[in-house]
Amino acid sequence: MRYIQIRFYFFIVCLSFSFSVEAQKPELIDTAKLKCTYQFKFLTDSTKKEYKEKELYIVNIGKNFSKGYCYQKFYLDSLLSTDEGRKKWSDKMTEFAKSWIATGGNDALYETYSTQLSPGLFQSFVYKDYKKEKITVTDNISIHYFYYEEELKSQDWTIKKDTMNILGYSCQKAICQWRGRDWEAWFTTDIPISEGPWKFYGLPGLIMKLQDTESHYSFTIIGLQQVNEPIYMAIKKGSRKTDRLTFLKLKMGVTGVDLNAMDLEKAGLTPDTEKKRYDDIERDYK
Repeated sequence: MRYIQIRFYFFIVCLSFSFSVEAQKPELIDTAKLKCTYQFKFLTDSTKKEYKEKELYIVNIGKNFSKGYCYQKFYLDSLLSTDEGRKKWSDKMTEFAKSWIATGGNDALYETYSTQLSPGLFQSFVYKDYKKEKITVTDNISIHYFYYEEELKSQDWTIKKDTMNILGYSCQKAICQWRGRDWEAWFTTDIPISEGPWKFYGLPGLIMKLQDTESHYSFTIIGLQQVNEPIYMAIKKGSRKTDRLTFLKLKMGVTGVDLNAMDLEKAGLTPDTEKKRYDDIERDYK
C-alpha cells in the first residue's frame, strides 16, 4: 500500500512539473527585517493520529507585508525556475527511481528524497498586507493554480494568565475559536510584533507556539533571525481568482449549493467521491 501511495505521490509531482505554470515576474512588495522559522506538524490521516507530516514554516516580516510559506514548496519553486535547477531535479528523480527499484522501496529512501523532489503537502503562500488590511493566498490543487483575497483581521483572542518559556522568551497563553477549530497560542511581548504563522494575527506580541486543541496542526518556533531580505509576491500565470470558501470546497472535494459539479468542471476538476482522511486547517467550508 505504501508503495502505491508513494508512486502516486511522485507521479503527481512529475505531472505538476511537466505541466508547470510559468510564474509572472515576482513583484517586490517589501523588505523583511525578521525571519521566523517554525516546526510545522500536521495530521494527514485522522485514523492514525500518531502520524504527522513535518515541514519548516517560514514567516518573513517587513514593515508593510509579511509572507508565510513552507520551505519545501519555496525550495522546489526556486529550483524549477531555472534550466539548471530543472535538470538537477530531473537527475534526482531518476536517481530516486533507480534506487527505489534496486531496494524494493523503503521508508528511509522516501524520507531522503522527498524533501529534494516534492513540493510538500502544504503548498500555500500567505501574504498579509498591513496597510490595506488584506490577505492574499496563492495555492494549487494538483496542477490547477488559484489565488484569493480576504480581510486581514485579528482572531477573537482571549488572553490567559498561563506562562511558559520558549527559546528563552517569556510567553503568555491566548485562546480563540476560529473557522471550526479551537486554538491555543503562546506569544511574547518581548517581540512586540503582532504576527504569527499562517493567517494568525492580532496578539500584542509574536506568536511563538500555536496548535489546535485536537493536535491536528501545530507550529512551534525554532529560530528567529534578523535579516534584510526582499519579500516578493508571485502569482502564476493562468491562476484562477476565486474566494476562500469556494477554494476550500474544491480542495476538499465538496459539492453543494455553492459549488456543484458544473463549477468543478469549469475549474478543470472532477468531484472527489472518496472521503478524505483528514480535514483542512480551516473547517468552516462545510
